[in-house]
Amino acid sequence: MNILGIDTTTKSASCSVLYDNKYYTNSISNEVTHSEKLLPIIDETLKSASITLDNIDTFATINGPGSFTGIRIGLATIKAFAQVKGIDIFSISSIDLISYEAFMQYNATEKYILSLIDARNNRVYYGLNKLTKLDSGKVKIEKILDVNNDLIEDALKNITQKDILIAGNCIDNFKDTLSSISNDLVELYPTTEDLIDCYLNISDRDDYMYNAYTLDALYARPSQAERMSNNG
Repeated sequence: MNILGIDTTTKSASCSVLYDNKYYTNSISNEVTHSEKLLPIIDETLKSASITLDNIDTFATINGPGSFTGIRIGLATIKAFAQVKGIDIFSISSIDLISYEAFMQYNATEKYILSLIDARNNRVYYGLNKLTKLDSGKVKIEKILDVNNDLIEDALKNITQKDILIAGNCIDNFKDTLSSISNDLVELYPTTEDLIDCYLNISDRDDYMYNAYTLDALYARPSQAERMSNNG
């Protein structure tokens, strides 16, 4: 199985290829240039593996939430590849992928995980999942709270489960607030290698498979233009 995965939802655009059981990865940290740099990064990654898109069996991407422009660039690119090749796309939210990676690092058999992503201005994207390691070794992801966007204080009001693990890329920013509901705090953001690893190891993979026509972005809040319009 040869897989190409990308992520353009943050300031870093990243691409990984799993070929012949070996990872090849490249990234660049400049959100402004995603539209210019993504295709060269993909090309460089394929060349480092000495393959072309013709060798790829499956595409993988994170569909949000995050940078509105970044999400659109990434999805447009991967959907174009998938349409031309006629193959499927594994797509998962950054929130679900954070929960998966935190679960794998925690090495538990079952855990509730609250995933957080910095949405700026004291707001977070968040979602709550229950993850279980099955007898097969695969990981089952069960959504408890769908992905949403709120002030950090309002987000935490929706969390009633005890003994949860909280993970994400803004844990250090809200450590004092988060420590009031959990002692298990993990600062992390998954890589495109984690994205491919998730594809290989989750039990409900079919729930995350799309084609070029069915894959949609997950914004989790209106765009800035929509918010300004709604405010008059």
